[in-house]
Amino acid sequence: MVRVSRLVDDHPEVVAVTLEPVVVAPRGVSVLGASVRLAPPPARDDLGPRTLPVY
Repeated sequence: MVRVSRLVDDHPEVVAVTLEPVVVAPRGVSVLGASVRLAPPPARDDLGPRTLPVY
């Protein structure tokens, strides 16, 4: 999940990722199929790195 999250964060043109089927076993997780939907990246008005809001 961290790698998928990083992919989406690094490539804003990725608008959807579907992982199916996913096999979970005692030794780990395997993704047997994946699809990625792309679209033009949204316009950003900030040019700096993204940060999470602090509450």
